Amino acid sequence: MQKITFKNGHTTLCEYIKPTAPKTQSFTVVYTHGFCSDPFGRKPEDVKKWCIEHRQGFFRHELAGHGSDKPRFEETTLNTYKSQIFEIVGEIVEGDVIVGGASLGGWLSLMAACRYPDKVKGMFGLAAAPDFLKKYIEAYFQPEHKELLAKYGKVEFPTNDFTYVITQQMIESGYENLMLDKEVIPYAGKVRLLQGMKDAALDWRTAPLIASKLAGQDVKVILMKDSDHRLSSDADIAELRRILGDFGDVLKVMDCHGDMPYGAPRNDEKDGCL
Repeated sequence: MQKITFKNGHTTLCEYIKPTAPKTQSFTVVYTHGFCSDPFGRKPEDVKKWCIEHRQGFFRHELAGHGSDKPRFEETTLNTYKSQIFEIVGEIVEGDVIVGGASLGGWLSLMAACRYPDKVKGMFGLAAAPDFLKKYIEAYFQPEHKELLAKYGKVEFPTNDFTYVITQQMIESGYENLMLDKEVIPYAGKVRLLQGMKDAALDWRTAPLIASKLAGQDVKVILMKDSDHRLSSDADIAELRRILGDFGDVLKVMDCHGDMPYGAPRNDEKDGCL
């Protein structure tokens, strides 16, 4: 891990493993974690493992105000996080990109895909939660929350699974970046959305709604009947790996044997390939 200072002034931990496959046969998966979470759990670790196994690149980072930057959390807004992923995809990571992430990370990944449609060759969401701030306010905001927000500029926001601290600036930035109120989400690339139907923090019907609004046709929603918001069971991880493999045909993968199915076993040393 190394620290990187973004243009927004926040310094957070990140990891960037560049692909070892030839340029025309590779991409980098940019993974973004969820709100009040971190990029070091089972899901990102398995994404990293898959990328290394398949000689693809991998980039993960702490969102501003999270992890090593947690003391500055209340300074951040959705626009802070958005500027980070835009900088990562647009300036830091070289070559083609697959963006993906959990919950808030799915929302940010959708934003990046729409902002850089030529560079972003695909997107995956794990309980992707665009517009979640608006939804939480509508579901949980009571008069006492408004009083606390007016008095302190922040409020604790409970859900069935988590309790968040939300600032007035965070709420305002959430409304500035709504996606599901639009008729079309203007990204036409390949998209895979994994969603647990026992998710207590996010309505599982959000994933089909996202799918219905995306401009592209190569969009799939995978519903896990017994999974929750964390999507960390063995079955969830197996499905995540299948999703990653599904992005293999985004690029035409070639090697010295000619056309090979993506992820096919390599036998370079034995066959004398260079």
